[in-house]
This record gives sequence, C-alpha cells and structure tokens, in this order.
Amino acid sequence: MSKYLPAALAGFILLAGCTPKPAEPVFAGLAVYKTYDSSRTFDTTKQSKNIYRPVKIDVFYPSAQKPATPGLTFGDIMDMYEQRFNFNTPVDSCHKTTVELARLFCNYFHINSVDKYLNTRLTIYKGLAMPRHRLPLIIYAAGMNGSAWDNPVLFDSLANNGYVVACVSSVGKYPGYMSDPVDMDEQVQDILFTIKQMKAVPWVDSTKIGIVSWSMGGTAAVKAALQSKDIKAIASYDGTDIHAYGPDKGWDSEYNAIRAIPPANMQDIKVPYMYLRSEHPNKIDSMYSCLSLASSQQKFFVKFTDAIHEDFSSLPVIAALAEPFAKNTHSNYHAVINRLTCLFFDEYVKKDKASNTAAYIDGLVKSDSSSYSKKWPEY
Repeated sequence: MSKYLPAALAGFILLAGCTPKPAEPVFAGLAVYKTYDSSRTFDTTKQSKNIYRPVKIDVFYPSAQKPATPGLTFGDIMDMYEQRFNFNTPVDSCHKTTVELARLFCNYFHINSVDKYLNTRLTIYKGLAMPRHRLPLIIYAAGMNGSAWDNPVLFDSLANNGYVVACVSSVGKYPGYMSDPVDMDEQVQDILFTIKQMKAVPWVDSTKIGIVSWSMGGTAAVKAALQSKDIKAIASYDGTDIHAYGPDKGWDSEYNAIRAIPPANMQDIKVPYMYLRSEHPNKIDSMYSCLSLASSQQKFFVKFTDAIHEDFSSLPVIAALAEPFAKNTHSNYHAVINRLTCLFFDEYVKKDKASNTAAYIDGLVKSDSSSYSKKWPEY
C-alpha cells in the first residue's frame, strides 16, 4: 500500500472530515484535575486521604484565548504519566520514567535521539481561558497502563472541533499497574467517576457525552457504556472489545476472565458504535466481537488493511514530526482516524444532521479499497 494519501482521497477527507470550525480561532488548552473517589480505597496501609482511590483527569478543551507561550512538548505530556496514581511523585522521578518509555518508542520507530522525540512541540497549551459555553464531552479510555500520552494529537483535533476531552488513565488496584483481570474494573469505575465529575463542570454539556478508547481501553469503554446512560456513542481504536482467539493461549485465558467481569451482556449496548481495526493475524481459532453482539442500530467497522496496533495512537505521528524520514511509521493514518472520529461524534453526540459517518466510510473504501475495508470480522 502507498504510505501517502491519494490526491482524490485527501480532498475527500478535507471536505467531509468534520463540521466547519467556528469563525474565531480556537486553541487546545490543558487542565489537570487531581481528585479522589472516596467510595473506593487504594493504599489501605496509609492513614491519610491517600487511602481513597486517586483519579487524575487530564482535560483538553477549546479556548478562544491566543497562547502567549509555546505549546507543550510531547515530553511535557509524558511527564504527567507517573502522577496518575500518586499525585505527589517528584517531577524528577516522573521524567525518569518518561525517558525510559521514550527510549522504547524511539527504538521501535528507529529514531536516534530521545531528546528530539520528547521535545517535539504540540499545539496544546496550559493556562488558557476556559470555554465560555457548554460543550459536548468525550471521555478517553487509555490503553493498558497508558495515559494522555496515548493520543494527544487526537485530543487536539477534538478540542479544535468543539469538544472537551477528559482522558482517563489506565490504573489498576494498588499499587496501580494493570496486570490482572481484576484491575479492569478499576478503570471502568474511574470512567464512571470521571463522567460524574465532568458533568458538574459549568462548561460541559452533560447531555452530550461520547467515549473513545484505544487497545485495552476498548473493554473498559464498553463496560462503562453498559453502566452509564450518559454515554451516547462509542468509538474503539483496535480495542480488546474484539478479540481473536488462538495466537496467544495465555492471553486468551486472561481475556476470558476480563470478559466475564460484569456487566458482560454486550447485547445491551444500544448506542451508536464504531470500531477501527488494524490488520490482525489470519490464523485464529475463533473471534469474539462486542460490536457484532451489540444491539446498536448504527454500527460501523473499518479495517485499515496494513495498519499496526500503534497506528491508532499518536506515537507514529510524534515519531514522524521528530524524524520525518523515520521508517516503520504509518503516520498518514492518523489524519483519517481523527477526521472519522470527529465526524462520528458530530453525528451522534452533537446531533449534527449534516454529518454522515456511513457516507464518509463508503468514500474511504471507494477511493482506496486496498487500504480500507468494511468487511466485518467473522464471529
């Protein structure tokens, strides 16, 4: 497949991707909320408020205020990671973890300089004025042990199209790392707690809430949607809400335990549901698909035929910005993913009658059937 968008397809995306932006300039702001869910415990060995479940909510929002300082770097976003379950972690310790993770990413994407990767500048700014009007809310469920660094380019895109994004990190039971199936329910409860907190924010429209996820966050997202009538639409990026049995028997066993965590009746999902998928192995024993089981009247499936799992995060995009000639990146996919996500939420969260997700997907497949497919996975 070509790693560049055909001219006709690029034009189609620009015309049909999202609803028009407001006339006044919009900039993506970031505010970090550190709070505790007193209905759950975390570190029960401490005689302090830390006994309660910490929930860090990274909120990306549209602002009309023109930034006075440069945008945050990808390293700035990653430095927030270590405080997701310990708000008092020193900045130096946070940055040590950042460098370790960045080194892994750089090795994968063939980037020689970790500093170059971390210093990549984003168009996201801290300290901007909050929105003046109520706006729709998108919850983001991070991948396993992930956080806001999963998809900051997506958050920027959503904010620039009039959405508030509340990123929910993947945090298991104490000491916080997701490792066992029982940890999944903690992320689900974090999502439900975040929805409750964000509904009280004066510039959030509590009647217009969607959820988007990547990887393991897909399972957390659908289980949260089964428990919350506030969630009006679900978008999943290569999530574990579809699982191929066979290639990894150990993971199959863990997945069965995660799948069994209540609620588990996927037929009860009735809201619009979109799943974007990478190219998975063909040699499988069977397939489990929440999307197939859901009772939703509006269901969408798109396979990016040679995509890899990481293509549904911002990691390849950051890599391409840091090193334009880096190999092993499909950064072009992110433009399509971002626009398709905006369009989907425009149609089913904003209720924009001019948006048409089905037509956009049909246009993708017609323009480049070698790259995009609507063929559902066998169930």
